[in-house]
Amino acid sequence: MVKQSPRRALMITIMVSTLFSLLMIGSVGSADGAAAPFKLKALFNVDPESGAYDAATSFAFEVDQKDGFQTVKMPVSVLKTLVTDGRLGSIAFVPAEAALNDDGEPVGGWPADKDAVYVDKITLGSTSIYTNQADKPFYFQNFTSEEDLYYTYSINGIESKNCGVSDSKCVAFSVAGNAGTSWMIYKEPIDLSGAADSEKLTFRFDLGRVKYENWQPGSSKKQPGVNEAPPATVEIGPGKTYENINDFAWETLKAGDVVYVYYREAPYKEKLGIFAEGTKEQPIIIHGVPGPNGELPKIDGNGAVFRAQNPVPNANRSLVRIGKDSKPAKYVTFENFEVYNAHASKKYVNASGALASYGFNASGIWIDNGDHVTLRNNKIHDNGNGIFGTSSMYVWEGAVIDYASKNLLIQGNSIYGNGNVGRMFEHNSYIAAIGTVYENNHYGDLLPGSQGYGLKDRGAGTVVRYNWIEGGRRQIALDDAEDSPRIVFDPTYNSSFVYANVLIERDHLFDTWGDDEIINFGGDNVTVPDRHGTLNFFNNTVVTYRQQRVYGQDGVPGLKDPGRIERTVLFYAPGKHVDARNNVFHKAGANPAPLVITDDDGSIELRNNWFTAGYYYDFNEPLRVPTKNSGTLTGTDPGLIDVSLMGQNYKLSASSALIDAGAGLPGQYGDLIEKQYVLHQNSEKRPEKGKIDIGAFEYVKNGGN
Repeated sequence: MVKQSPRRALMITIMVSTLFSLLMIGSVGSADGAAAPFKLKALFNVDPESGAYDAATSFAFEVDQKDGFQTVKMPVSVLKTLVTDGRLGSIAFVPAEAALNDDGEPVGGWPADKDAVYVDKITLGSTSIYTNQADKPFYFQNFTSEEDLYYTYSINGIESKNCGVSDSKCVAFSVAGNAGTSWMIYKEPIDLSGAADSEKLTFRFDLGRVKYENWQPGSSKKQPGVNEAPPATVEIGPGKTYENINDFAWETLKAGDVVYVYYREAPYKEKLGIFAEGTKEQPIIIHGVPGPNGELPKIDGNGAVFRAQNPVPNANRSLVRIGKDSKPAKYVTFENFEVYNAHASKKYVNASGALASYGFNASGIWIDNGDHVTLRNNKIHDNGNGIFGTSSMYVWEGAVIDYASKNLLIQGNSIYGNGNVGRMFEHNSYIAAIGTVYENNHYGDLLPGSQGYGLKDRGAGTVVRYNWIEGGRRQIALDDAEDSPRIVFDPTYNSSFVYANVLIERDHLFDTWGDDEIINFGGDNVTVPDRHGTLNFFNNTVVTYRQQRVYGQDGVPGLKDPGRIERTVLFYAPGKHVDARNNVFHKAGANPAPLVITDDDGSIELRNNWFTAGYYYDFNEPLRVPTKNSGTLTGTDPGLIDVSLMGQNYKLSASSALIDAGAGLPGQYGDLIEKQYVLHQNSEKRPEKGKIDIGAFEYVKNGGN
């Protein structure tokens, strides 16, 4: 097979595709009104080794855009002309009118209001190839070629429950942009020689949307003290059974083990791999025992070695590894450690005993294939990524690797100084998982010159609460789930919760996009469905120290956009909905940059927020107004105790206009705000005194404010 350039292929009149059209037998399931037909193509027989296929060898068909399955029939006589050797080896579906415009941007892709393709009941004549009761006879595969018009970064197909014709399992693809569905590669190619030309290849096809839930976060979990842990089953440190971390046989770790690692003056220069499964009743706890002055045991990546019997895969990418693709880590707590120097500027000792450099994307702690993993009260700094959490779906040497990390708790950590100079791909934390809760953490500024984010999340069911997040190109980035379609199809993917946090924007200059935004919500990969529900943004205190200037003038670098007036944009949420209630947005400093709510087409709903006077809703379109705007307060001083960078006391003074100025949250979220942040790395019960105050802190007379 010869792989044609997709751009060229789209310019070719595909004779076979125009000779045959879709035969509709009606819609199975509900129908929600008429919509214009959508044109697709089925592609066949990719080379499973090279990824080559003939883009012109395709079958064109149409589906309407109603909700429900439709039947597509393709004559076997046609199919035989489209596959080699008379065998059907694989199939994929792509938007027929996808193309690249003169600027190289994708156009003509999937409908903007659709994000899923469901396929069920595939038959060849009277022979069933796939039904919602049968084992899947194929695997999903993608081929990484950015020259391919239909290229997608990761596999986007899964077998899912309750999505089929009879609400049983079916094949589900997450779709966006121009990206085609992943190839369904049959484990045993289907021989067509015995099929009559008059028979049909038939499948049920639904171009629709994922059904997401209206969900809400659970209650915050108690954060134990640094010396609260069950009795040790293993002790490591000076004078203990094991002197060094890797003297212990970590490959024997099991449910119920409690490993104490004691502080010593010299750091532990050792890589650590935790590849074991605890249970809810018998979790695995790796507990650092502080020194006499509260010093945490140090794990230093510079010169670190690992245990030969417990090798850490991708050794150049982490210092502490919790879980791996072939071995999940379940019910594991890692607490009270200082983890640092997993950085490209440092070296470790590899399996051959030689010094080797860390990658740019090296992480202090990497959670991979984790389930109920807790990181608590750790100090994580001077790494590429501070915390890295991943989910994956890919094919490796014929085996399908498929897992999603889930139920992660990032609690009470100090995370700062991570990243790489001049790079935007490493962050204080980056996690792609289902059900991650970030609470009580202190995010400091990144490595000077780094262009990464404070908190970057590509997950579902994301909750960010009771944190102090300072610095970074963006403080919070809630992006699409490009790591695994299992995250996209999770019922909690669509919406996120960010509440009762302190978000601080430093006066930095960044030579890349997103340089002046506090939070983004949605996505950054056009081939992956965005989070397109609601960002619930409640009772946050947002302070920006960005100063006013013009790029390229008065000694200011031109950066990416000479002439641009610098500003602080609160929300980047194109096409999304933000429900912002009870927040304070304040600009500080001698000559602060304009405060702008949004500079895109997002729908921002404002209720009982306080803004520094002179703010813009949309800097580029001054006549735009919020979707809803009620109870908004403005002024020059919100009445915080000390907004100087030397003081940073953002609690309320007795004369603050924020006192009792908040409003109740929507009914189902009425009791959501349980706590408030405590400097640093903890939280406390938020006082209850009647009407709620605006911002992350509640004022109580003589109550410590």
